[in-house]
Amino acid sequence: MKLTKYEHACVVLEEQGKKLVIDPGAFTQGLGELTDIAAVVVTHQHADHFEPRWLQQIVAANPSVQLFAPSDVAQLAKELPITVVTGGAKANAEPFTLRFYGERHAEIHADYMDMPENVGVLVNGNVYYPGDSFDKPDLPVHTLLAPVSGPWLKIGETISFVEDLKPKLVVPTHNALLSEIAITMTEQWLSGVCEKHGVGYSHLTPGASLELPA
Repeated sequence: MKLTKYEHACVVLEEQGKKLVIDPGAFTQGLGELTDIAAVVVTHQHADHFEPRWLQQIVAANPSVQLFAPSDVAQLAKELPITVVTGGAKANAEPFTLRFYGERHAEIHADYMDMPENVGVLVNGNVYYPGDSFDKPDLPVHTLLAPVSGPWLKIGETISFVEDLKPKLVVPTHNALLSEIAITMTEQWLSGVCEKHGVGYSHLTPGASLELPA
C-alpha cells in the first residue's frame, strides 16, 4: 500500500490502483488531479480537514466514490452522498476496509465543551489516523499517522499516544501550523522517542510517498 502525504492533515492511500483520501481540507492542494478514488474519509467538520469544494470535485470525477464522515459533517454537506459513521462502525470500499473509532474532537479549552464529532479510522487493519483526537483503536497498528501540532494538543500527548499504541512506524501529520524551526524541534522530540522504543519514523513533505506493507 502506498501512502502519500498532502498538506497539513490530508493523506492518500493507494492499493491495487484505487485511492482512499483522508481529510481533504482547506490547506490541501492538488487533489483535483487524482483519479480512481474509491473512498473519502472526513474525520470531522473543521475546515483544515473538511473542504466541501474538494468533495464536490472528487464526486464529480469519481461518481462511484464512497464518502464517510460523522453526522455533523453530513449535515453541512447535504447535497453529497455521505455515509454517516461513528466509533465502532465498519465499512468496505474495495480494496479498503475501514474501522472507525472515537466520538468527539479533543478538548481545546474547558470553556469550549461543545466540540464536534470526530472519528479515527483504521485502514486495512494497518494504518491508523485519529483525526483531532487521541482515541485508540482496539487492534495493533503498523503505521500511525500522528498529529504533531494544533490548538488541541501538546507534543507530550503525541509522545504518550505513540508509547501507548507501540506502532511499527510513525509518520507525522497535522503540521501546517508549524514553522520550519518548530517542525524540526517537534520532530526531534518525537523521532527520539520512536528510536528509544524501536519504532520507525518517516518524515514526509507534501507530495512525498512511501510504500507500506499490504
